[in-house]
This record gives sequence, C-alpha cells and structure tokens, in this order.
Amino acid sequence: MAAKLSILALMITFLLAAAPFGFSERRGFRATMTRRETALNFTRAALLSHERHSMLFAQLEAAAAGGVSTQTPLQRDSSGGAYDMEIAIGTPPLTLSALADTGSDLIWTKCGTCAFCEPQGSPSYYPNQSSSFSTRPCADPLCGNLESQNLAKCSRDGARCIYHYSYGDSSDAHHYTQGYLSSETFTLGGEAVEGIGFGCTTRSEGGYGTGSGLVGLGRGPLSLVSQLNAGAFSYCLNPDATASSPLLFGSQATLAGTGVQSTPLVPDATFYIVNMGSISIGSTTAPGTGTSGVIFDSGTTLTLLTDPTYTAAKSAILEQTQLPRVPDTGGFEACFQLPNDNGNSSSNPFPTMVLHFDDGADMNLDSSNYFVEVETGVVCWVVQQTSGISIIGNIMQTNFHVRYDVDQSVLSFQPADCGSV
Repeated sequence: MAAKLSILALMITFLLAAAPFGFSERRGFRATMTRRETALNFTRAALLSHERHSMLFAQLEAAAAGGVSTQTPLQRDSSGGAYDMEIAIGTPPLTLSALADTGSDLIWTKCGTCAFCEPQGSPSYYPNQSSSFSTRPCADPLCGNLESQNLAKCSRDGARCIYHYSYGDSSDAHHYTQGYLSSETFTLGGEAVEGIGFGCTTRSEGGYGTGSGLVGLGRGPLSLVSQLNAGAFSYCLNPDATASSPLLFGSQATLAGTGVQSTPLVPDATFYIVNMGSISIGSTTAPGTGTSGVIFDSGTTLTLLTDPTYTAAKSAILEQTQLPRVPDTGGFEACFQLPNDNGNSSSNPFPTMVLHFDDGADMNLDSSNYFVEVETGVVCWVVQQTSGISIIGNIMQTNFHVRYDVDQSVLSFQPADCGSV
C-alpha cells in the first residue's frame, strides 16, 4: 500500500510540473511611471486631449467599418500630462523612459543614432551593444499581426519585418514611426524577460515627447501585457507629479481589502471600454454615455464627455458649486474663484461626483479628481465636451488603483494612497 501511495505522489508531482503555464501562478512584474512635468499647462493639456480623442475615435470608426485603422497618437510634446514608464532593454540592460499607453499595442524605442528621428535629444538604444538582440523575420507571428493591419512589409530576403506606423488619419503624413521588428530581453523591476518583440525605430516625424519611445499596454498580441502573458496589469497614478507611480503586471496586479469595484469591459473592443449608466453630481443624476461606452485611458489627461452627459453634468456643477463663478478659461466652461481663506474653511464648496458603471460599480471621486486650480486663484471643472465617445482621463484616475484584467475582460478600481501601493 505504501508503495502505491509513493507512486501516486510521484505521478501527481510530475503532472503538476508538466502543467501548462496558464494553470500555474503567473509571474509578477513591477515597473514605475513618472509624469513628464511637475506643473501642467492646462490649456495645452486640453488641446492634446482633444487631439488624442479625435484619433482614438477615428480608429474605432475604422475598426467598426471593417477597415484598417491607424494607431493611436503619441504625445506631441511634454506639456500634456503624459506618464512615462521606465524600462531596461538588452544585455547589459540599458534604462530608458517611454510613454506608457493603454491605447496602443506596439512597443518601440529609438535605435542607434536615429538621425531622422524627431525630436532629437532623448537617449537611444543601440542594438550592437547588446548580446541578446535579434531581428524578427517576416515569418514571425508578430510581423503577421502588423502586416494584417497594413503596418508592415517584408524585406526582399524575408529576414526583416519593416514597419511604418502613421499616427493620425490619412491627412496627417508627418506623424509616424518607422523601423524593423526586433527581439530583446526586457528587465522590469529586476526581473528579466527574454524574447520581447519590439520596434527598433530608425526614423520618426511628429515627435513623441521627451521619452525614447512608447510601451503599448493595449489588448492586442504586440502589447507588453500580452507578451508577458501577464493576464492583467494595474497602475495607481500618484497626484504628486514629483513622485513615481507603480505599474504592476501578472500576480502583482491585485486589488485587496475594502472598496474594490468591478465592471465588465466591452468585449472585442480595441481599447478598454466600459458602460457608464449615469453620473451623480451632488443631488442631481446626469444620464450616462449609452451604448457607446467610455474609454479608460492613461494617455489622455482630461476627462471628455459626450452629450447629453456633458451638458447635464455641467449644469449640475454650475448649480451646486458654492463659489463665485468667473469667466471660462482654456476651454473649461465651469470655473470659479477660490476663497481667500487659505483653505481654512470647514465646508467643501464642491458637489460630490460619482460615476456609475455596469454591475453596480460606483467610482466615488475626490474633488481633486475633477476640480483643479488651472491658474492662480481660479479652479475649474476639468471636464470638457466632445463627440463620438467619452474618455476617463488620467487626472480623474489619480489615487485610484485601476486594474485591467485582460483575460477575464473586467476593469476594477479601488481608492488608494498611490504612494504606498
């Protein structure tokens, strides 16, 4: 009997060891993000937020029509409130910063001298200085994914997969990145991961801020989330622009304790879209965004709402904010004069704001998520009107731990002190 039990134990051990990766605990990775500037230029942030929205919506429309769409836009400068992710590439690892973007998939960085890249000045990755670098051939599945979107073509010998990304619509021929698909070891929080497919950019135009490239965190096979086989990722955006924000993957991307809310992601969507049924502004309920949903996006600074949601919410803000109104500024249509009491008033002059999503998920916002001092003594409701589809931007996400479960198609969030996550 003892011999049979020993054999059974050995068989169980063998089966567990042979189990596919999906049945074992996923690896966890930790990275950091930092905001590009310590003081936002809100007029510029508004302009960039609307530019990004127009291109995101163009991509959604193209996908809905069954056509080939362009990729989402890069930040054209460093004044728009974007977050950079710290990555280390190669052997030995070279540390660079790149835009962290939940609205796109491709990972890419400037390669070599990149003499035809705009802007100049940010560091580059040099393939000839890494022992783990290799190019990806045209037969590679990731190249096939690019080709299916008309974003890549093969070299004559098939040894290189050459991509050309146009960031924007067909009328914008001067905002793109171009290079060849490659493979490298990426190091995240001290954990090395071999064989990550990325774009080695040799030419670009239009600019992408002060970083060295972009890290796509979208839902497609080219994204860092998919290539890590992480299943889920999360971030917690620190409102302190001088402090870092955690970006977590796999087993480290967990929410625990009280206050966790979850809502389904719209299936098969290009971006991270959820349904928002309504918005509570103080004692008023504004209608939600209907079947078009709302995008959670780390790359858009402001929150942009379509009508009738925007107009109803703005009316409630104007009626219930207990401060003197001042003229509109920077495209913000609900601005007020701050009191001269040095913050000693015990009453909160701002109405509460709660976003109501499917499955009963309620996002109870702090007033700092939607009211910001845009100039000295003037505070504005930092939500603006748009058309097509709404976006929850990164200001409204600060001090929330937001989790994107790609495998289960669920978005979760929890109020948090992002400095201690």
